[in-house]
Amino acid sequence: MLVSAVCGTTALAQGALDPTDEYRLKAAFLFNFATFTQWPKGNSASLLVCIYGDAPFGTHLDTIAGRKVGGRSLQVLRVNSVDSLDGCQLVFVTRAVIGNLARVLDYVEGRAVLIVADSPGAMQNGAMLNMDTNADRISFSANLAAARRQGLSLSSKLLNLATEIKQ
Repeated sequence: MLVSAVCGTTALAQGALDPTDEYRLKAAFLFNFATFTQWPKGNSASLLVCIYGDAPFGTHLDTIAGRKVGGRSLQVLRVNSVDSLDGCQLVFVTRAVIGNLARVLDYVEGRAVLIVADSPGAMQNGAMLNMDTNADRISFSANLAAARRQGLSLSSKLLNLATEIKQ
């Protein structure tokens, strides 16, 4: 499933991806990131995916809402402040607010929260997964050390597809 969803979409277009296709594919990546991340055992029946900042996804996130990940139902919440990230298990930091990444990381420190971005340098600055769009493909890099510090385990299936892994 991951291979077809990630690899199958990376060579989808000839030339540059238009923004509609780009964020449709990135929504699928978020689902796969959630699927191939292991959180510490909890009793929550849902997994809360929070989009922090102006959401470029449009309605594409609706396609992942309600889907099951490890027996838990995905919920999607759009937030505009770091203080609204309570309860989030996966946070996508949009490009518009990437300057607040350090504040987001401080806010979730010590909690099992997967931080994902799609901005240059985000992985080096603490995001656990960072998507990159190059002409006709989307790839991602992984900050394994940052994920481990938050008590998260990234699947080897996911890591095998990363273009770069920071240990």
